[in-house]
This record gives sequence, structure tokens and C-alpha cells, in this order.
Amino acid sequence: MAFYLTSNISIGGYSNIKPNKVSWKTDVNSFIDSCMITLPRITHMINEFPDKTEDLGGTKIYQFKEGDKVSVSLGYNKRFEKRFEGFVRNVKMGIPVELECEGYGYQLYDIIFNKTYSTVTVKQLLQDVTAGTDIVLSQEMADVPLKNVRFKNATGIQVLEYLKKECQLSVYFNFNELYVGTLYGKVQKKVPIRIGWNTVKDDDFQKRKVDKNVKIVVREKDKKGAVTKTKSKLKKTDEEKERERIAREKKRQENAINRITRKYDDQKEIKIKAGIPSKLVQEIVNRLQLKENYAGYEGSIQLFLEPYINKGMVLQVDGGMFPEKSGDYFIESVSGEYGMSGGRQTAQLGFIWHDNSGTTS
Repeated sequence: MAFYLTSNISIGGYSNIKPNKVSWKTDVNSFIDSCMITLPRITHMINEFPDKTEDLGGTKIYQFKEGDKVSVSLGYNKRFEKRFEGFVRNVKMGIPVELECEGYGYQLYDIIFNKTYSTVTVKQLLQDVTAGTDIVLSQEMADVPLKNVRFKNATGIQVLEYLKKECQLSVYFNFNELYVGTLYGKVQKKVPIRIGWNTVKDDDFQKRKVDKNVKIVVREKDKKGAVTKTKSKLKKTDEEKERERIAREKKRQENAINRITRKYDDQKEIKIKAGIPSKLVQEIVNRLQLKENYAGYEGSIQLFLEPYINKGMVLQVDGGMFPEKSGDYFIESVSGEYGMSGGRQTAQLGFIWHDNSGTTS
């Protein structure tokens, strides 16, 4: 069966637009999805006064402008899958024309938010911030309570940054749907692949090197100055236990050599806003600990445009000739390109997806 690339792209009031090239990226660690659409310049100009030439005062204008809604679906043989949805952020005139586009976070730049809450949930806060936009809130979003929250002349984007940096929550969009919660609280689906069969490249998918174990500690400090510290409760694997034993022995020997000038710190403290429920804080610290000490395979695998993948999915990898690479990996980001040279998508994989007992989660 022959495969040919097909696209279904709309920009503003125009549909079935044929690009020279499309590139896109979406990431669970960012609330700004991005897309670049390259177009042949001559086919995307119209004359405001068709009965006049430029020499007689006719004015040429371009079809596309900032704020135009964008939808990009790509695939093979008219089997389209949506890769990006958002808005034109910038139009770069040249040969060719380049349209810089952003996802639905774009609608939050111009929102100026002034509000003070003694108590509020994350969901209610976001309902207030996104009012009047096309953004919908994920049904899987945890109803996280917050205390003593105040915003003064903050943009909608700055509110999302507050939730990410101060509350250590994951904040990202799935097209127009906004998710806020623990990073792995919204797994969309599982997609099987086999290395060497339906993959293009896996050279960058390698085992991570971890020299020492670092203990993650989340630190809360309330208004009275009382400090609460939360450590991970993840069970250690045999590999982690052996690495800890080697690290302790190495540390003991180095301390014996030089006890005065050398300091050791096996803990990494991360600040978090006080008042978040302890159960959620524990989930956050477990997630941070999992990423910190993960010693398995991580990196990128490049695929064709099928099977369809998106961030938040789990890639079920059959290692083929490399069975040690087999496992279920969380997709942290997807970047892709579509054009004359073909279509490709690259999954950035963070770690093997399982709970501490080894079962899939």
C-alpha cells in the first residue's frame, strides 16, 4: 500500500491551506504549545483593489494576521490527526511567509487579573482567570485548595506560572483543554511501537547515568514561620539500594580523607506554597523523586506520523533487537515536522511508567 502525505490546515477564515512546511512542539513541562507554518509568499497575497496596479496606488495586503485561529491536522492518505490548535502569534513576511503560532495559552497574555482569595481551589481560580476565553478545564483536574492567594495586575500567563513554580503543580494544555495537577495525573492512552519496525531513529534513547542518590525534600513555611518538610515514600529498587550502598561507602572513604574542607549534601530542598493538602504534597515529592533518581532509559525516539502520539500518553516500547529498552515510557513532549522531505514526529521519553511495585499505573 502506498502512503502519501496529506494535510488539513485552516487559518482564520481560510481552509485547505497547503504549506511548504509545518513544525510543531508540545510539552508537559510547558503551557505554551508552538507551531511554525511556512507558506509560499506569492499564493498568500491578495490585492485590496483588483482594478488597480501597485503603480496606480493599489495596496497589497496579506490574508493572515495576528490572532487568527489555526488548526493543523496531518497524516497519510487523508487519515488526519490533529497536531496543533491555537492562534497566529506573529506573521513574518519574506520568501517564504512564516506564521509563528501558539496554543491556547495565547489567550491569557492580555488578561489582567486582580483578585485576592483567603481560600480558593485551583479549579475556581482557573475558572475566574479563563472566563471569556475558549479554554476549557480538564475533568481530571484535582480540586486543590489554596489559602491566602493574591494577584495584582497579573496576566493569565503569570497565574499559570504561579501554579507551576510556587505550588509545584504541572500545568499544560491539550489543545484548548487546560490541565493542572500532578504531572502524571492525566495519562491519555497507551501506544505500542517496536524499535526497528515502525521507528525512524532511536540513537538518542539511552540509559541515564546517575552517580548518586539525591533525596528530594519539599519544604513548606507558613506565615508563623513553622516549617514542614516532606520526603518521598517511594520504595527503593534493588538497583537503587546497591547504588546507595556504593555511594555511602564512597562518601565514608572521602570523609576520612578530608573531613574539614569537603561538604556533602544528599538532599535537594524544593520550596512549595504552604497550605496544600499533605496527600498532594506527598504525590508531588514522589514525582520529583522518581525523576531525580531514575536510572533507566530516557531520551527521544523518532517515528513516522503513524502511530499518532501526544504528550501525556504512554509509549509501550518493544525493544526488538534491544530488549533492555522495552517498557512503558511516559511521553513528556512531542515535536514534529511535515514537508517536502516527509513527515516525522519525535517523542521525548522521561522514564518507565509504573508504580513502585512494578505494575503499570
